Amino acid sequence: MISEGSRFWSTDDFDYRVAYVLPWKDQLVPDLAANGIEVVCIGGGRPSLQAPARLRRLLRSWRPALIHAHLPTTGILARLTSSTPVVYTEHNLAGSYRPTTRALNRLTYGRNTAVIAVSDAVAASLARYPGPNPHVIPNGVVVDATDEARRRVRKELEIEPHRPLVVHVGNIRPLKGHTTLIRSARVLAESIPSVVVVSIGGEKHPGDLSRVRREAEQEGAGSIVRFLGRRSDAVDFIASADVLVNPSDVEGLPLVVLEAMMAGTPVVATAAGGVPTVVRDGETGRLVPVQQPEVLAAALADVITNPEDAAKMADRARTFAESNFSLEGMVDAHEALYRQALNG
Repeated sequence: MISEGSRFWSTDDFDYRVAYVLPWKDQLVPDLAANGIEVVCIGGGRPSLQAPARLRRLLRSWRPALIHAHLPTTGILARLTSSTPVVYTEHNLAGSYRPTTRALNRLTYGRNTAVIAVSDAVAASLARYPGPNPHVIPNGVVVDATDEARRRVRKELEIEPHRPLVVHVGNIRPLKGHTTLIRSARVLAESIPSVVVVSIGGEKHPGDLSRVRREAEQEGAGSIVRFLGRRSDAVDFIASADVLVNPSDVEGLPLVVLEAMMAGTPVVATAAGGVPTVVRDGETGRLVPVQQPEVLAAALADVITNPEDAAKMADRARTFAESNFSLEGMVDAHEALYRQALNG
């Protein structure tokens, strides 16, 4: 979102610069640099210890008028490190974090100048936090997948054009629903043996990828689900899929769902967090309860075996996404809030 959105940043009005904490989460750096944005990593081998001092030095050098922090860790860091006004974006339900993170976020929350929530559900989860009321600004997306990219994906996976392809995109971390995905894939393959399920997402901790692969083997889905790890071209897989599945237990408003809608890929998702505000069952996709793999598998099978109905849902979803989740509109809303925060 940040790297793509930088194309629409009003550089006449704002001098944008970007800092990030975890060195291995540098996927956005090339796109930001290509758009002329200075990017600095303030983390290191022990980022939790080094980041505060490095951020202080960076802020003394940059002397920003405003800091926009995403997610609790950087939000807490920004609030405690500087007296500069902070705009904070929450992407997840506030209760989904570890107790220590929740406590520190709540304790420092009142230092925010303004707060953004990516969905009504996320805003509601912050309702009792002692600070500014959230402005709901949904994520914006852009999808530029080409037919050539779709052919490349099928070739890489060594699957024929007619074989059903289900794609999941989500980092391997608690509450992202990998167990539900694995179990639903096993059930789905019983009715559609030719199905291929691909899961894309990086590890939160070393060994996570091996762990979910072992889990798939133990559940009898080792030959059905392919875990590809982190991929910079995940959007090409989304656009190549017959259906995008999002099996999470907890969500804010996932970008992958919006990207699938924008790409015209049918969506089957759990009714977690802000997802029901965009995936309306039978209209813009299929919605199922969380942690019910058999129900999820049945919805996936229905989409795969009824391609005409699925295409109609996907067309409605794309129209809805184009009207409500443009990247340019999101950036405009952010910059309007920046001006308000600076002039307030």
